[in-house]
Amino acid sequence: MKWLAALCLVCMASPAVAQEIKVAAGLFIGIINEQGDGPYQQILTEAARRSGVSLNEHVYPLKRAVKAFTSKEVLAIYGMTSAVVDEIGDEQILTSYPLGVYKLFVFTRKGSAAISNVEQLKGLRVGGVIGYEAYYQTLLAHGVKLDYVGNEDLQFKKLSVGRIDAIVGFMPDWLVFADTLVYDPNFPISVGYDYLTVWKTPLGQAFVEQISPALQEMHQDGSLKAILGERYMEFEYKPTLHYEWPGARE
Repeated sequence: MKWLAALCLVCMASPAVAQEIKVAAGLFIGIINEQGDGPYQQILTEAARRSGVSLNEHVYPLKRAVKAFTSKEVLAIYGMTSAVVDEIGDEQILTSYPLGVYKLFVFTRKGSAAISNVEQLKGLRVGGVIGYEAYYQTLLAHGVKLDYVGNEDLQFKKLSVGRIDAIVGFMPDWLVFADTLVYDPNFPISVGYDYLTVWKTPLGQAFVEQISPALQEMHQDGSLKAILGERYMEFEYKPTLHYEWPGARE
């Protein structure tokens, strides 16, 4: 009966997710869309296929997506970790292996000077997006006042017609507008991982443990790069926070 005991130990170490996992997908320009086929959505769909997880995804505006998560309507949300931590703290969450990385920059219209320091923003009208407030803390701490809109499309339109002077946005998301914008690649406001943020429950733990190896495999075999294309930014996953999936630690 030793084989039965060994099998039980394996099952206990790697619990399978049997039930459908509800995921909130906040609209990320160029990354997550209403049609359900944005690059991050494709990545998660493939990771779910490889790991045998069943997903039920709901697409929302960013602020509504965070609300769906914090009110426990869903088990997981794409990214938005800082926004979630601002709402509920970091003791109740877990995160998966990353789908990618992000860098937050200040963009201006093509033909204008790139923003290379916070001092250049003094007196400028700077556009932000409702739902991303947690990511703007560095700017806010330096007294930069932001003009908020509901989504990134409106943010871009206001910049295009001159109603604001600059916008704060994420790469690789804003690559879609790269031909009409300028930014200083050496002046990121914030840098971090885009992973799944998950409730710290037995089901959430099991989901993270099941989906993360598949995401890691997709990173190693080039699938993340193939799906993200020009939006892909190379990264090495080094978890340092207590809620980050520790599987990649040495």
